[in-house]
Amino acid sequence: MAKKLQKYIKTLPNGFKVTAVPLPGYKQTYTVAMANFGSVDTNLGQGKYLPAGIAHFIEHKLFAKPGYDVSEKFAKYGANSNAYTSYTKTAYLFQTLENPYENLKILLDLFQHPYFTEDNVNSERGIINQEIQMYLDMPEWVLEQRILGQLYPNDPISFDIAGSTASLQQINKDNLLATYQNGYRPNNMDLVLVGDVDFDKVVSIVEASPFEQMDEQTDIKPNKFLQIGAGGQESMKISQSRSAFGIRVDTKLTGYELVKYQYILNMIMETLIGESSTNYQSMTNKNIIDDSFSYNVVAENGYCFIIVSGSTNKPDEFQNHLREYFLKNDLDKILTKDKFERIRRDAIGAYLFAQNSPDAIANQIAELQFYDVDYLQLVQLLNSTTLDEVLATSKEIFKENKFTYYNLIADGK
Repeated sequence: MAKKLQKYIKTLPNGFKVTAVPLPGYKQTYTVAMANFGSVDTNLGQGKYLPAGIAHFIEHKLFAKPGYDVSEKFAKYGANSNAYTSYTKTAYLFQTLENPYENLKILLDLFQHPYFTEDNVNSERGIINQEIQMYLDMPEWVLEQRILGQLYPNDPISFDIAGSTASLQQINKDNLLATYQNGYRPNNMDLVLVGDVDFDKVVSIVEASPFEQMDEQTDIKPNKFLQIGAGGQESMKISQSRSAFGIRVDTKLTGYELVKYQYILNMIMETLIGESSTNYQSMTNKNIIDDSFSYNVVAENGYCFIIVSGSTNKPDEFQNHLREYFLKNDLDKILTKDKFERIRRDAIGAYLFAQNSPDAIANQIAELQFYDVDYLQLVQLLNSTTLDEVLATSKEIFKENKFTYYNLIADGK
């Protein structure tokens, strides 16, 4: 890996952003095309909504072309391909040791030329429904959906990214095409390549593969949130109960400040309940948690929340302990200047270590560009974070009306 990464960017007249990080002599090339469009982007305004799961449905169906499947073309040129849909993004990617430019052409064909027919949409509906049913038997997935339903009642983020059996019936070739044309506009997408590639050649290939003509744009409206849920629980046929504690952080921050805020939230949680914390050891010694215990911080445009979860034989103690501990909030006593500096250095170290991974570089660049944040400037962002900012943020987020919970109780207990 190069000692110092260099990034080349060109924004085409249609708004499509092309980025490359050349790694001379590096054998693997990783490429990702990302749309700033995900499962929560369903609000068309005036009480009209897209069916849940339509972003994920598009992700599946873009691989289908008249007379061929894109995955087979990637395989022919020695590439592994994949795609994923998140709450706010959809990505298409490949990694290869050979033929990066031919595979780039295939990737462009993949997301630029939709082929939705009544027959292939009907067949895909059954495949995705089977996927949905499979997840219903996974306690980790069920718990995540339930706690999101408490954090954001009746909001698209609390729905399965793949949709539901009912919502799939509302998806057809016409609304797929209309949604694709709206969400996959060139100025709502970017492309990032990391590897031994020539940037000028990359740009020339992209310019030779124009987007199809799009219809008039429809703005996706931000979702309006209901009051946070009080919490709940249900029984499930599992061997051990699972608990999730949720914190909703309503913030109007965007862009650079939101990315910085996510780092601050992670610093807070790592200090208070990370594996090296006194609290983690205390909960372990009391048999409240096991090694499945973890936390997840999400800070994206429109949404910001924290979920703490794990398997436990004592779900009530799990919830009560975390609630009391966070309300007590003695971060100012725990997070000394020295410890804060260590945590900040650890974050910088993790960032630098990730630069050994072309996929980590590409995915972070692609996503951060939608927040107008330069991936190569993250060290400066971290260095600009102060202890006072971290302590002040902890006082904002640890409040009773921001907390909720959900328990999956092992059947028979």
